[in-house]
Amino acid sequence: MKNKNYVIKSIFTFLLLSLIYGSSLFAQVVDESIDDNVYDYLSRLSQKGVISYFDLVKPLSRKYIAGKLSDAEKNRDKLTKLEKEELKFYKQEYGYEIETFVKHNDKSTVDYSTNEYIGFAGKDKYNRFRTFTYKNKFLQFNFDPVFGYEISNWEKKSFKHLKYGVYATGYIGEHLGFKFVTVNNRIEPGRLHPLQNSFSPETNLDFQLKDKNRVEFARLNASIGTDWAWGRLTVAKDFITWGHGVRGNLVLSKKAPSFPFIRLDIHPNNWIHFSYIHAWLNSDVFDSSAFYPTYRVRQYGSSDRRVYIPKYFAQHTLTITPLTGLDLSIGESVVYADNLQIAFLIPIMFFDLADEYLNRNDNYAGSNTQLFLGVSSRNHIKNTHLYGSFFADELTPTNLFDSQKQYYKFGFTLGGSVVDLPVNNLQLFLEYTKIYPSTYRHFIPTLTYESSSVVLGHWLEDNADLIYAALEYRFFRGLKAKLWGQYVRKGEESLGDNGYHPPIPPFLFGLRKNYKYFGFDVSYEIFHELYARAHYQYINESREKSNHDFVNTIFHEISFSVKYGMF
Repeated sequence: MKNKNYVIKSIFTFLLLSLIYGSSLFAQVVDESIDDNVYDYLSRLSQKGVISYFDLVKPLSRKYIAGKLSDAEKNRDKLTKLEKEELKFYKQEYGYEIETFVKHNDKSTVDYSTNEYIGFAGKDKYNRFRTFTYKNKFLQFNFDPVFGYEISNWEKKSFKHLKYGVYATGYIGEHLGFKFVTVNNRIEPGRLHPLQNSFSPETNLDFQLKDKNRVEFARLNASIGTDWAWGRLTVAKDFITWGHGVRGNLVLSKKAPSFPFIRLDIHPNNWIHFSYIHAWLNSDVFDSSAFYPTYRVRQYGSSDRRVYIPKYFAQHTLTITPLTGLDLSIGESVVYADNLQIAFLIPIMFFDLADEYLNRNDNYAGSNTQLFLGVSSRNHIKNTHLYGSFFADELTPTNLFDSQKQYYKFGFTLGGSVVDLPVNNLQLFLEYTKIYPSTYRHFIPTLTYESSSVVLGHWLEDNADLIYAALEYRFFRGLKAKLWGQYVRKGEESLGDNGYHPPIPPFLFGLRKNYKYFGFDVSYEIFHELYARAHYQYINESREKSNHDFVNTIFHEISFSVKYGMF
């Protein structure tokens, strides 16, 4: 406990010192929500060679995004007519960051106006509508309500989904930036099919109330951060993703509910990028030895004080860019439990060897480490982005080809997209992912690659593969349509004693489930953060029975939604 308190105090001491002493060194960081369309826009420009762009780990800061928009402005002659309209739109959103940071040579020591300004339900100086804006010499603050409503039909059953909350971002002085978003959700009725929730790319619903009539849950993300010439530091509870997958990420995705973390990024030059995070996860495992009575009498059930076993996650990545548009990444992560370990708070520590030292090379006392690789190539083939990821939970090369001794648990993704070929504003996506049995699993429940009982990586989990293809066309600024399809094969999950000793069960072992998906989506960002969307998908689920026959079930889903705010 003393170590834990020391670490937390050190973090806040660092942030406080940055406020007091860092007037010429530190600046503000506000991260953009990972679902914002600006990420897709910058990715398209980078794969056309208009800008250089690093988005392996998201979210990115609004300041970084503003710099890339300014780079695009310098290359307007390479943009299509639609891309110029989109650039104008995004410059309105990031006008403050462009004016404050980019136009002042990336320094925040600008002449803040001493006049207090309050704006309500109107456009700011960058022609961006804001619900509420406040600004004085010390504080710049934007506030917006969050609202969303969706009606959907899943196999002749109607659902209603109401969302409401608040979203705020701002900068404190010249050193700190912050973001806060909280959204309450209510879905009626409350009986959701697994294909609507757990077995899909969407974030798992973290239920607070659940019965046959409704489910209710809340989502809360918050962050505070600072940066300097060659790095940044953020303390947050938010989503964080690793990789370039469009239908899921092997290493870190937004499938699990958001969790608190510390994030450090270092980029001393244009060809090296180092990223480190340390996170506090939900183990969902009770520490029965720590229960104690509350002396409250209840008619049903125990009233003992319950304690969850602490669970932690650390990850670091080194990316080398040997030439413009080519990123080569290698990283390592560790899931550990019970006690906070200082060794895993050292960003440059080799986690696997640290685990051997801390736990005396005892597998029953140790942690769970992983190794991963990534490659991204942009515009080396005209207008094309090619990428791949490899995630190894266990890998023993000496027995890789021995069917009786092999012990490997890994997955990989290969994908690519082509934009503006052969028609401007048209984009083609193709992606394949394969995950071998037992990947993400561990025989010690607190060491699974999960938070809140949801895999941190790909939503397929283990023993499955997926091929995905899509065509997306942008008609005009804000309006786009996507036609997509995917085919999923899923074997039995490696639970119980499966996969914890050699040989690993063969790929797609057990009774199979096959899924064919076809979908069509139309979305329109009417103005900043006001969205309308229509969605349809067809699913053919084919389940294998014990006699090896397959039984098919057809699902249809259609939905219409409108929302205001990023959440």
